[in-house]
Amino acid sequence: MARYNLILQGGRVLDPANGLDGLFDVAIQRGRVESVEPHLDPSLSDNRLDMAGQWVIPGVVDSHVHVATGGRGSDRALGYRQMAEAGVTTAIDFAGTMDGIIEGIKRRGAGLNIGSLYVLYPDVTVPGDDPSSAVLEDTLHKALREGSLGLKCMGGHQPLTPEATARAIAVCNQSMAYVALHCGTKATSSNLEGLREVPELVGNGRLHVAHVNAYCRGMVRPPVEECTEAIELLSGMRDQLVSEVHLAIPNGTSGQCQGDDVADYVTRNCLLMRGYPLTRTGLRQAFEDGYASVVTERDSRVVMVEGDEAIAEWEANGTDVTISFPVGLAQSSFNLTVAKDETGQFVVDAVATDGGYLPRNIAVSRTWAMVALGALTPLEMAAKLSWNPARMFGLTTKGHLSPGADADVTVVDPETGKPTMSLVAGKVVMRAGEATGSGGTLLVTGAGEAAAKESGLGYQV
Repeated sequence: MARYNLILQGGRVLDPANGLDGLFDVAIQRGRVESVEPHLDPSLSDNRLDMAGQWVIPGVVDSHVHVATGGRGSDRALGYRQMAEAGVTTAIDFAGTMDGIIEGIKRRGAGLNIGSLYVLYPDVTVPGDDPSSAVLEDTLHKALREGSLGLKCMGGHQPLTPEATARAIAVCNQSMAYVALHCGTKATSSNLEGLREVPELVGNGRLHVAHVNAYCRGMVRPPVEECTEAIELLSGMRDQLVSEVHLAIPNGTSGQCQGDDVADYVTRNCLLMRGYPLTRTGLRQAFEDGYASVVTERDSRVVMVEGDEAIAEWEANGTDVTISFPVGLAQSSFNLTVAKDETGQFVVDAVATDGGYLPRNIAVSRTWAMVALGALTPLEMAAKLSWNPARMFGLTTKGHLSPGADADVTVVDPETGKPTMSLVAGKVVMRAGEATGSGGTLLVTGAGEAAAKESGLGYQV
């Protein structure tokens, strides 16, 4: 009788949690890792996959994505398939509600593990931009009951006051809930000034600082100097902050205008960087010049369109579409990804994508490129993509291949950096770049277990 459901044979296993870097077989039984050994008897399983010449890493945990439905423009649930194709096995949505997560998984899920942070959006999910502690406590507890892991402050896009932002962080800390911030408040912006505000906002608490590279685009100081200052700030608060970067050039923001005014503060920054007026006319000119693109859907894929096609899409949707500007700086993303403190620890914990439905799910391939360059080791790549983000969110059975861990695995071609296969709970959800899974598993706290059970989806607490 077969002892294991599946054996992954002969791959180069990269498991930073256990210090493994070598050729091993991985045995999987009932959705969990059973054994990792230099050689396992093939007769112990009727199902074997040849991993020779491939890197086998713990399943990629993308700690910052956008897939919750109910937003503007294209169907964000398309992001589930796009993430699976990119080798992701677990992802955390950073700007939605659980209704939008559950609906999308049922309709377009790709077999992934999905958690979510409830977005604090002024006048949409909270009243005004200065909600009280009592309002924020009620909002948090409602979000946790619905299945969210905590709260996300929109910061740079739709900011709260500094005082309300600090209250949101404190409320989450008091309830031991997760809290993340896109830096920026009504007093600052989504740049280095917003990052400088973090120590005062967080006090003695803890916080996830989203996409640090977004604050190092040269708006306040030269980009290299901004990176140096960011590294110093994060290093000085090592015990309080976790953080990630993304490695894409295109960003994601809103094209919505109110009258002749551009509504989104990040969009305003993007226009300001190239000297465009912060108006509807200025944004239209950015489309005409090819500086701005519209993120939309074509043939069930999310794509970016430019020029007249972008303007037509923008106007047809009353300007309420997701748009993109090529404002990411590769040098900032690189510097922040590889930076280490005096103890040899990475200053920025993880590589994420801020992707999902946005067509920039490139964490694996771009992090591999840093390995090819010699800036990271293969084990460090696995730490950035899997082990560290799993620890950030307290996902104790993910990010490693210890016996008893969830059998979430990403397989990478070391010659190209492309993910070639992914497994979630021992089931193949991506093969040769094609998503093969459906549905999904919710990641919730104990407060959200009843809601997760009611959803009919699988879940983990």
